[in-house]
Parts: sequence; structure tokens; C-alpha cells
Amino acid sequence: MGYTGFSRVLLVFSEWIMKFSVTNIMWLLFNLPIVYFVLTLLYADTFDKLQLIVITIAVLAPFFFFPATTAMFGVVRDWVLGKNSVPLISSYWKYYKENYVKSLLGGIIIVPIWSAWLYNFLTSGVKIGSISFYFYVAVTIFLLTFTVHFFSDTVHFQVKLKDSLIKSILLTIGNPHYTVGIGLLSGMLVFLLIKYIPVLIPFCIGSIIAYLSFNAYYRIFLKIKSLVQKLEGPIENTEQNAEESTEK
Repeated sequence: MGYTGFSRVLLVFSEWIMKFSVTNIMWLLFNLPIVYFVLTLLYADTFDKLQLIVITIAVLAPFFFFPATTAMFGVVRDWVLGKNSVPLISSYWKYYKENYVKSLLGGIIIVPIWSAWLYNFLTSGVKIGSISFYFYVAVTIFLLTFTVHFFSDTVHFQVKLKDSLIKSILLTIGNPHYTVGIGLLSGMLVFLLIKYIPVLIPFCIGSIIAYLSFNAYYRIFLKIKSLVQKLEGPIENTEQNAEESTEK
């Protein structure tokens, strides 16, 4: 029996909630050591303990957070490309294995950058509302967008790590509206969930941010690809699973 009207809308909504939830739970499970140490931050009663936990998280991030997040971006990439029938768990595991080394190496480069930046911010004594504060906000948005572009590029192209990092930087600089948009949307989503429905955080926050971020990345890619094709003719397709990646 077919679904129509409100029943169909409810069914589609439920399916998407299920997809976001399963993907987010998989992401948390593969991040379990980091999740544990993040929770222990709530019980750190001295600065030394806090510092030790943060350092531990930074050390673990390339080995757990980056591969797990890359796999999540691979799953949402399938959704954006219209491949909604791909099994979630097996797809997540496939992307995790395929991209583990590249995402690990990317994390070894990116995590120290984030660590140095956050340490500089916390020790600078900058006041909220000052010019320096807005400078820190701008650079933080840039780093956030660069990082999510790296995740997107890792699962969308089969290129060397250096090329992926350079491309992510250029995409971030060359598309400031998307850069600001990703940063603001991610920040608003986190704020709204924490303030109004924190119970949903374990079930959707990571996967929704990944979905929004890959959507932005893919729109940029399509614009650049269209421009290059007009100027130089068809370009070589280096996308992962290119035979299945029909551009919309």
C-alpha cells in the first residue's frame, strides 16, 4: 500500500532521522576513547587534570576522531549523491577502512594547528567584543571550514594528502560565503541543541554537521567543475567510485 500526503512526509522524515541517528551513533562508537575523555572533562577539578585530559584528547584525535569523522562524511556523501539505498553500517565500515591512513596523516597535521591556535587563544587574555576577539573568531571559522573540506575531499577524491590539504585551503579562501555559512550553521546547530534539546546531541549533531558541510563542499565542486568545463572542456574524473558519482 502506497503512502500519500502526511503519511508519506512522516515516513520520509522518520527515515532521515533513522539515517542521521545510526550514522551518528556509529561515529560515537568509533570515537569511544575520545568520548570517554571528553566526559571526564566534566569532573576535572584542577587545571593540571584539565590540561592532561585535553592533551590526551589531542593525541588520540588523529587515530580515532579523524578516521571516524571521515567515514561519516563518506556516508553522508552517498546521500548527497542520491545513493540512499546503501546499507549504513557496511558503508561506514568501508569508508573507515579505505580512508584510515590518509585521514590519520591528515589528523597528525591538522590537530597540532588546532591545538596551537586554541592554546594561543586561551592564554592571550583576549576580551569578548574586542577586535582581537573577532579576529580569533574569524580564524576559528576558517580552520573549521578547512577541516570539514578536508574530510569532504578525502572521501570524494582519490588524490594525495598534500593535494587534498592544499585544495581544502583554496576552497576555504576562495568561497568566503560558504566558509562563513558552514561556520555559522554549525555553531547555531550546536547552540540550539545544547540549549533546547540536548538529548538529541548523541543522535544527530555530528551527522547533521557533516551533511551540511558536504553539501556546501559539493556545491563548490560543481561550480568549479562547470567553470573548468566551459573554459577547457571535460576534466578528468578523479572522484572515488566515479562510475557511481553522477553529478546532480
